[in-house]
Amino acid sequence: MIGWILTGAIIITYGSNFLAYRYLKNHRSDWFEKMALYFGVNMSVLFADGLFLFIAKLVEEGILLIE
Repeated sequence: MIGWILTGAIIITYGSNFLAYRYLKNHRSDWFEKMALYFGVNMSVLFADGLFLFIAKLVEEGILLIE
């Protein structure tokens, strides 16, 4: 189960970075604004990925305790 969640987290992380890149490629802004957007997107996605992995680990341990 952790493997599936980890794979999903990787896909979400790279997918959001790709979408941010596509948005910023055609958007006129300075380099500081682009870097701030990249860091903001990455921090938000990594926080969500950490929550997903934490919940998956709790569920997996709960299933092992029930068995």
